[in-house]
Amino acid sequence: MHVGVTPPTCPDRLSTLVRVLTRVTPLVLAVSLLVSPAAASVEAAGTSRLPVLGFQSDGSTPALIAADAPGLAAVGVDGVNLTGPGSVSTPAVADRAQLAAAHRAGLTAMLLVGNWSDTIEDFSEPLAWRTLGHQAMIARAAATLAADVNTEGWNGVSVDLESLAPRDRAGLTAFVDALRADLPEAASLTVCVTSFPSLADYGSNGYDLRGLAAAANQLVLMAYDEHGPWENTPGPVGAETWVQAGLHAVMRVVPGRQIDLGVAGYGYAWRPHANVMLSDAGARRLVRREGGRARWVSTVGEWTATLRDGSTVWWSDERTLALRERLAARLGLHGLAVWSLALSDPIR
Repeated sequence: MHVGVTPPTCPDRLSTLVRVLTRVTPLVLAVSLLVSPAAASVEAAGTSRLPVLGFQSDGSTPALIAADAPGLAAVGVDGVNLTGPGSVSTPAVADRAQLAAAHRAGLTAMLLVGNWSDTIEDFSEPLAWRTLGHQAMIARAAATLAADVNTEGWNGVSVDLESLAPRDRAGLTAFVDALRADLPEAASLTVCVTSFPSLADYGSNGYDLRGLAAAANQLVLMAYDEHGPWENTPGPVGAETWVQAGLHAVMRVVPGRQIDLGVAGYGYAWRPHANVMLSDAGARRLVRREGGRARWVSTVGEWTATLRDGSTVWWSDERTLALRERLAARLGLHGLAVWSLALSDPIR
C-alpha cells in the first residue's frame, strides 16, 4: 500500500512528483534550514569543470536562474507538452520569462517538451502514442516546436517523453530525427532518457539509444528515482552502483561525450502519515526539527537519516553532485544535468 502518493507508471517519477507536489504542497518544497553547513560542504567546494544543464520546473521563479548562473552552462525550461495528435501546447508567458532570464545570464535556453497529462497528473503513454504512432503527426509536432524556437529565440529543444512502451520506440526516434531536420543548424537537441541497469531495458521502455544518439547532440541520462514515495521501502534516490550500472549500459552503444549525467538535487521522506518529496534544504530542516542525525553514506553517495517517529529520509545534494561530477569526468562524459533549480542546493 502506498502512503499518501499515487504510484506513477514509470521508474523515472521525479517530474511527476515535482509537478504534483508543487501544486498540492508547496510548503514541503520550500523549507530551508541546515543540519551541518560544514559537513554539507565536504567534497563540494569549487565549480564543476563539466558543463551543467539545470532544469527549471514549471512555476519556479526566474530568479533561480540568475542565482545559479555561475555554475550553469544551460537551462532546460519545463515548458510545453504534447496535447493531442501532432499538437503541442504554446509556451506560456512564464516560459518566456525563464528564457529571458537565461539569456540575461548568458546561458543557453532549452525548451523542454513532454507528454505530461494534467488529467492523470502523470506522464501519459497514450498521449505520446497519439503523435509518435503516425509520421504525419510527428512531422506536425516537430514543425510546431521548430517554429517556437525560431520565433521566440530558444537555443534548442530538450525532449522529455516518459513512461513509454516498446511501440513508441520507432516513433520517438522519428520525432527526434524530424526535430533535427526542422531546427536551425546551430540549435541544440537533447533527449532525456530514464536510467535502467541493463541495455535491454532501454529498448523495452521505448528508447532506441543508437537512433536517438545519431540525431541528438546529447542524451540526458536521468539517473535518479531508484527509490521514491510510490513505494514503502525507503532507499537512495540514486545509489552509486545503480547510477554506474545505468551509465555503463548506455555507454555500450552511446559515446560518453554525448551523455549528460542527470543528478538529483532533492530527497524523499518515508513518514508514518505520508511519503513526501523534499528540497535539499527541506530535507535538512526536517531532520533537525524531528531530532534526527544526518549521515553521509559514502558507498551510496547520499545523505540519510532516521527520525524520532521512525521516518526515513534520503537525499542527494551538492556533495552528491561533486561526486557525480568526478564520475562523469572519469568516464569522459559531456556534462551533468540537475533536476531542479527549485529543489537543489545552489549550483556553484
